[in-house]
Amino acid sequence: MELETDKKQRRENVVAGVVGAFLGTLVGVLCTVIIGQLGYVASVSGLIMAVGALKGYELLGGTLSKKGAVISCAFILIMTYLAHRLTLAFAVASALSIGVFDSFQLVPALVSEGILEARAYWGDLALLYLFTLLGAVPTILGGLRASSLPDMPPAPASTLQDGSRTDAAFYPGQVAWMRPLRLTAALSMLVGLVPGIGLLFYSIANGDPMAFTMSALGCILSSFVTMCFALPQVQLCYGAMALMVRSGGVVWKVMLPMLNGADTYRFSKKAITLRAIRWEILDAEEQERAKSSIRRAIALLSSGQVMPGSALSMAVQPLTDLTIDRETSWGWKGTYSVSNGRRKKISIPKAYPNFAPVPGMEPALGPVPARWGLLGLAAALALILGLTGFSFGLML
Repeated sequence: MELETDKKQRRENVVAGVVGAFLGTLVGVLCTVIIGQLGYVASVSGLIMAVGALKGYELLGGTLSKKGAVISCAFILIMTYLAHRLTLAFAVASALSIGVFDSFQLVPALVSEGILEARAYWGDLALLYLFTLLGAVPTILGGLRASSLPDMPPAPASTLQDGSRTDAAFYPGQVAWMRPLRLTAALSMLVGLVPGIGLLFYSIANGDPMAFTMSALGCILSSFVTMCFALPQVQLCYGAMALMVRSGGVVWKVMLPMLNGADTYRFSKKAITLRAIRWEILDAEEQERAKSSIRRAIALLSSGQVMPGSALSMAVQPLTDLTIDRETSWGWKGTYSVSNGRRKKISIPKAYPNFAPVPGMEPALGPVPARWGLLGLAAALALILGLTGFSFGLML
């Protein structure tokens, strides 16, 4: 039964991964074109192309296997070439007053005839591929790394006994409770991107690139602006993956992947990436081992046997003197004490059943509401920047 559960957690969805890789490379293409239209060499966008494709496959496909890396690399190679050629096509279309689709077809002929300098054309393409390689290699190595952990060493009996006497209440986060917020945050970043892509295709099809192209770039730019507002909400959603523990009157924030990476505290030997390991995917035996490891860590940290700033203190963080300054429908915002009397900000999502960060506060009772204001902001930005780009294109 355990083997079946483990196999299920590692199952790879190739079709969804292919879609993710394509969407990731599409972001890279847009960045290449946008930077190129601003008059700069778009080589750095190769990093975005590589990371976007590989991370897109991993996010939608469930994991980045060797098969997924090969598929993603194929997308990267093809889309990098198309992005470079499309960037030149926009420049040719502007210079010759023809459609982008026609100029896209003319680029090879212009290079062969010497109208476009071949050395510059192939040099820029090589530089773009170089930056793409710089982004792809570490991402592939990170996605394929390991997961086959060695057997967990047994903890010393005396330490286990001490840890078992440590009173602790465990509060696993319910990631599904944050789904409405995560969904609206993700949709808000697509509000400008979708019409921007549509306007680009419309511009190519109708051979009148300037006004509609600038409008498309304005819509796409609005997505990047919206991303600045949506990222804190996404980070709050990912915060639900941590485990909250209350012990000795102190709230502790436990990062399970980091704790499992310490040899003497390892509680799972499943082939799980650091990003994916969560409380709900552990079986009953692994959860008990995790509780024992957490109790031991808290006992050592509380007694001063492990100094602050160590790897263990980062995996099991004490939120000393936690105070809540603001409560929203999606979480609590406050501060806690760190070394040298300083205080650090923290945001705790409302994803923990029966958990309240400080006494006297009501715990979360269910899933958080959606944040429709983000969608309204994204729509307003897309409309304003899209119309501004269209007007600027008409002026040009």
